Amino acid sequence: MTGTVIEAEGLTKRYGAAYAVNSATFSVAAGEIFGLLGPNGAGKTTTILMLLGLSEISAGKARIFGHDPMREPLAVKRLVGYLPDSVGFYDNLSAADNLHYTARLMRLDGAERRNRIAEALERVGLREVANKKVATFSRGMRQRLGLAEIVMKDARVLSLMSQPVALTPRRASNCWR
Repeated sequence: MTGTVIEAEGLTKRYGAAYAVNSATFSVAAGEIFGLLGPNGAGKTTTILMLLGLSEISAGKARIFGHDPMREPLAVKRLVGYLPDSVGFYDNLSAADNLHYTARLMRLDGAERRNRIAEALERVGLREVANKKVATFSRGMRQRLGLAEIVMKDARVLSLMSQPVALTPRRASNCWR
């Protein structure tokens, strides 16, 4: 895979006279890891939501694999796997049932749906709890289920949201082992 995957040119989001994002311009190439860093309220999430077609763009343009998220939101959603910091699933359903629901929305047929779900749960280490209700899952297990949904979707772009973690010298050294 080569070329530009994400383009933002003059991307702006206004709420009245206040700017949440003011003329952001960047591009992300295939295979590149790109991060938006900044303090709370800097517009990181707003930028991602505009790129995904989940928030109106006040000015500028955005493209995901050449698709305009405002004009072609479904095309963008088919290509992007989005994992917010706090993942929302139906707590009263099992992990597998949550994935089946998403797969049906994707219009996957029964056999392909079952195969993708089994493979995704295996890849994220949740095969053994596939039939347990999500209400019993820890935050980390919910995050892994969110990753399973992205794997099942076979997304070409991943948008992973996370709260920053302050690393003490001890924690930082443990991260690289």
